[in-house]
Amino acid sequence: MELNAYTRTIRTLFSTNVKYIVPRFQREYSWTKEEVTELWNDIIFNVRIDGKSIINEEYFIGSLVLIGEDRSTELYIVDGQQRLTTITILLSALVESFNDVNQPNLASAIYDTYIEGKDDNNEPFFKLVNENPKPFLQKSIQYKDKEIIEPANKEERKLQEAYINFKGKLEIDSILKEFKNHEELSPDKSHAYIEILKKIRDQVLSYLKVIYITVANEEDAYKIFETLNARGMNLSATDLIKNEIFKTLKQTHPNDDAKTKWKGIQTELASRETKISIDVFFRHHWLSKYSFVRESKIYKDFKKKINNGQLALIQFLDGLDEEAEMYNIITNPRIIDWPNQDERDIYNSLKAIKLFQVTQVRTFLLAVLKQRKASNLGLADFIKCLKNVENFHFAYTHVCSLKGSIFEGKYSKTARRLREAQDKGESREILEELYEFFRLRMPEKSVFVEDFSKLHFLNDYTKDKKSIQYIFNNIELELHATNELNFDRISLEHLNPQSNAAIDRIIIGSVGNLLPIDKGLNQKADVKPFKEKLMIFNDSELRIVSNFINQNINKNEFTQDDINDRTIKIAEDYFDRILNII
Repeated sequence: MELNAYTRTIRTLFSTNVKYIVPRFQREYSWTKEEVTELWNDIIFNVRIDGKSIINEEYFIGSLVLIGEDRSTELYIVDGQQRLTTITILLSALVESFNDVNQPNLASAIYDTYIEGKDDNNEPFFKLVNENPKPFLQKSIQYKDKEIIEPANKEERKLQEAYINFKGKLEIDSILKEFKNHEELSPDKSHAYIEILKKIRDQVLSYLKVIYITVANEEDAYKIFETLNARGMNLSATDLIKNEIFKTLKQTHPNDDAKTKWKGIQTELASRETKISIDVFFRHHWLSKYSFVRESKIYKDFKKKINNGQLALIQFLDGLDEEAEMYNIITNPRIIDWPNQDERDIYNSLKAIKLFQVTQVRTFLLAVLKQRKASNLGLADFIKCLKNVENFHFAYTHVCSLKGSIFEGKYSKTARRLREAQDKGESREILEELYEFFRLRMPEKSVFVEDFSKLHFLNDYTKDKKSIQYIFNNIELELHATNELNFDRISLEHLNPQSNAAIDRIIIGSVGNLLPIDKGLNQKADVKPFKEKLMIFNDSELRIVSNFINQNINKNEFTQDDINDRTIKIAEDYFDRILNII
């Protein structure tokens, strides 16, 4: 392997008509506010005012590893992408800052020399080329006439945040606060500000230094890429495996299928309400389909399976592509995913599991959905499975807050067994084993009732509101023979008003003092006496409400003891009648 290494400045890098290209195997831009601020502080720390002068000092910012020869007009970045991208963003922010103070020549000098270049045909191009966040990076950050574009994914949000961060730090008030002795330079704040901006520009261009390393070919680059990242210490398993996929699946003509599929996976994971980290999805996919290993061991396990011929990269990438959408359906359930009336329970269970914030189960649910799509799991068994998962984790995880670490390995093993099932009967047997696992670990009724009684909702405490609405919804559904109930307009009425200082606030907010009621009836009831509230509640069509009225028709008030008794009764009935592992 032949390496060429030199010391270079940013000015030397960007003043020539060379494109620095972020290659397909590189990870997306990931610097947070912390890393951006650290670079900024390193720049500012090495610029100081000394009387009428501003002094710059050299600062080394690491290595830059590139594919290509020194005379090449295109170099591919192996290591240093995050730094070069951030410096480009800072230069672009400097362009805007000079324009803001009516210094177009200073702005143009940066833009025309270090951000945009022109080829031999006088066609413009950007010095830093990155196709992944295109056109966001190019139009809203690099280009001189910027467009306001809404970020479409996590990478684009981080790029935008870095630009906004630099723009804020470059504003006159921020700069003059940073350089408190600016009056030594000039009593005119505007003049001092422009001079400091020029020296910050110089610091970036002439005093930031890198070790510039070039390698001749892509194979050497991939090897260096893995070595520089210390076997995954700085990169996630996903990044390293992406590197391996792109190294092997090299074909880019007529289309770069590997890159297209990878970008499609990222787009899918960012397409719904809650954007999903590709690292989280990848780990759950791996545990669901291949093996149960710690996150730090996934890449090693991946390489082992590749070397043993157990895993083919094209099929592996196809599997990721297919299951990204399935993972989204599980993680971000939508009613349109289950349009048929007989599928409504599927949507409700997935929505509940999302409410409980149980992530370990996604490994298993991926396999369940895969078997359903492969017709190796019937609709009734699919619905039963989701309901059992929902009921178990409502009691075990959501209400009782018991430790869930034991489930990751269990779900991974069950998922892998389920994927191998060849028919509905075999799938059913595997699921029944899991249900027995649930039954043996279901919390004791007394523990459930005690923790259930701690749930509460008040105007200034809404953490448990959705959970309590979920409880009442299930009780009401259990009282009906059909599944036609629409709880969208239902709010929670406090039977004893929140203003009652004689009763403990937690008790006032507890389930026993709450009643699901139409929003209009809730507003009518307001803080009226208990007897008048019952008369208003008569207009409700909910069976929970009619049952409550019948049980309390002779009462003039709803006391603290009544609240406590009703809370326990609801908890016990819920445990006995609804939380069944069937």
